[in-house]
Order: sequence, then structure tokens, then C-alpha cells
Amino acid sequence: MVTKQYLQLTRAPNMFTAVTNVFTGYAAIGLPGPSAATVVLLAFSSVCLYTGGVVWNDYCDRDRDKIENPQRPLPSGKVSTAFALALVIGFVAMGVGLAAYVHPLGALLSLAIVGLMALYNTGLKSVPILGPINMGACRFLNVFLGACAVPAACLDALPYAGIIMAWVILIGFYSSREVDDPRMQTVVKVMILMIPLIDGAFVASLTTPGLGLAVAAFAIPAWLLSRWVYVT
Repeated sequence: MVTKQYLQLTRAPNMFTAVTNVFTGYAAIGLPGPSAATVVLLAFSSVCLYTGGVVWNDYCDRDRDKIENPQRPLPSGKVSTAFALALVIGFVAMGVGLAAYVHPLGALLSLAIVGLMALYNTGLKSVPILGPINMGACRFLNVFLGACAVPAACLDALPYAGIIMAWVILIGFYSSREVDDPRMQTVVKVMILMIPLIDGAFVASLTTPGLGLAVAAFAIPAWLLSRWVYVT
């Protein structure tokens, strides 16, 4: 099914976890903050950057996946490498553009995320310790992306960004063991899908329980999609 191939390539369930990181950063700067339109733009920016990053990852891994994961969209030939590369360029450009539209700091943060993605996808992913730290750093900046509309208050997001970074570093360590231990796939999947719940708890503590519950609810579509397509 064509739709499923693209949902797999873009890790569709994980998009919701990128969005909730932004909500945490946005909540950390205090309410009332910038307009709702601002947080929506930043959320879309985050999704675009995340999607561009994971497709980029599969593009760089396409030869290795012919051996380890031949059923995936690129090594199986169900999605062309040329189209995947076009997706990378399009999503990354859109992500940076949306963030830059909100604030110059958004441009800097999004470009830093792109730089980290480039390092990860061109070799750092294979380096023990540094690979997971790189993944965590991307999420760290993603939380700050949600706070970039009010630069003076950005540092208020630091403790929450740090916790998310630590959580994703841990995911990275478990993920590196997936090939040798298939049980790790379940552990990694659950940990990824818990991110909206963590962000929901943060937002509840920063704003109101109702808003926190709304953010945590993003785990529902993420979980439902994950029953159909993979998350790693």
C-alpha cells in the first residue's frame, strides 16, 4: 500500500512526539505567550525538521538497509531514492523557513538542528555514546524551538529540554542494541511513545492540568499509528 510506505519512511507516529516537545518549550515561557498561530507555525516547523531528518537517515542508510532491513521503503524500491532526497530538501527547507518566519532565533535553532542531523546521518550515528548524545541534542533544541518566540524567556525551558534530552539519549542507547536484541525494539517503541506523556506532565505543571492532558493526548494518535507502521 503506497500510503503505508510513506508513513513508514517519515516515521509518522513520531511526528506527534516532536510537536509535544514544542508545546513544552512554549509553555515554559509563560502564559499568556505569543499567539496561537505562533505555536502552530513552530509545531509545523518541528514536524518538517523531524520528517526531513528521518527520511535523510533512511536515505543515508539505504545500502546497509538492503542487508539489515530490506523490507523498508527505500531498499525495497517502493519509494525511489530521488523522491526521498526531494522530501529531505523540501521538509528541511520548510522547517527552517517556518521557524525563521517566527523569529530570527528560530532560524538559528532550526539550522543548528539541521547541522546535528547532518552529523548524525553522515556517520556520527555509528559512534558509541556520541550518536545517542547527538539525538538527544536535536530534541533539546526542539524544545527550545517552542520557546524561541520570546528569546528573553528561552532559558526557562532549560530544565525541561534537559530532561527530554536525557530521555532521548537513553532511547538512543537502547536503539543501538535493536539488531542484536529484538526485544529492544519494544522498549524503544514504548519509550518514544511516552514522550507526549512526559511533555503533557511538563505542560500541566507549567500551565493547567487541562492543557497538560490535551498535550498528553497526542500519545493516542501516535500509538494508533505505531500499530500500523514502525517508529524506528
